[in-house]
Amino acid sequence: MPMSRSYVKTIWARVKWLAPVLAFLVVLGLARWDAPLYRHPIAQVDAVRVTKQAAQTDNLGNRDQLTTQRISAHLLNTVKRGRRITFTNQYSRSGAMDSKLTVGSQVFVTAQTGGYALMTRKRDGIVLALLAFALTLLVMIMRRRLVMTALSILANIGLLAVTLHVEFDSHQATAFLLFAGLAVAFTLVTTLFVLGITRAAAIAATATITATAAGVALGYLLFHLTGYKDLHLEAVKYVTQAPQLLFFVQIIIGSLGAVFDECTDITASVIELPPGRQPFAAGMAIGRNVMGPLIAVLFMIFIAETFTESVLWLRNGNAISQTVIWVMGLGFAQALVSAFGIVLAVPLTSGLAALAARKQVRA
Repeated sequence: MPMSRSYVKTIWARVKWLAPVLAFLVVLGLARWDAPLYRHPIAQVDAVRVTKQAAQTDNLGNRDQLTTQRISAHLLNTVKRGRRITFTNQYSRSGAMDSKLTVGSQVFVTAQTGGYALMTRKRDGIVLALLAFALTLLVMIMRRRLVMTALSILANIGLLAVTLHVEFDSHQATAFLLFAGLAVAFTLVTTLFVLGITRAAAIAATATITATAAGVALGYLLFHLTGYKDLHLEAVKYVTQAPQLLFFVQIIIGSLGAVFDECTDITASVIELPPGRQPFAAGMAIGRNVMGPLIAVLFMIFIAETFTESVLWLRNGNAISQTVIWVMGLGFAQALVSAFGIVLAVPLTSGLAALAARKQVRA
């Protein structure tokens, strides 16, 4: 007895969400056979033999262990495909800058006098598989909107490349103006691709640019009045000719996305309200709901950027207070300035959206 169409649709609705997993597995499997696409020599490990192990302890008591492996492998590409080679691999138990090789591992090698030497592991499989997983999931969720979102990302990448090229040629003479203009261009391009040429797009773009600029200006005034106390821009991360510039540019670009997300949410919700509702109050209520999570997310992002360096400082005998001030303090400051923009965006967007909604009702 043939299955009914509704039954088939029900089964497909349940099974289709396995498509991202299937895409992940297929691409991961195919990547094992893509070595001929590379010009650089790639080898697959056939046998591993440990030749030496040595314990290490530094002057701060950090312990590690170095292991030397003798690797037998065969080439997977180039004119010497199939040739048997041997080389050594040294890895640490901590795995900070190296990794252990096992049978089946694929690695990039380079030819040297008398043999080959290891360069790095071949990791395209997991990268491409994760990309396939993400794209499949995006197609299933976003559908037609994915094309516009992808075009927006590509356009923003192009804008960034052009800005960096101009900035390098100008030797930082107009760097702040360039990156401020880049932030405005990011907002306008993203708004046009995502929302189109609409009244909501104009409100979201205006509110995003204004709130971000006001937040950064307020942060700059606060830091200037306090003399940048406990903000060590001379840290290794900002060793450039203009560390202050780099610090504020990072804040602008980092907070722009969160402010834009908040402004679009408020605008879209207020514009769609039925007549008779209070649009400004509704926008403020929506802003209060999304403001907290956005600030928390930005805070975690900025702190996460300093986490590895903080661990390094602590492992090298620095006090917690010194580590927080010199490393994590910059993350706290960036999150604070970004929070200014997120908070200011709520009444600003609510006011603009309410004004637009009232004009729409009158029309």
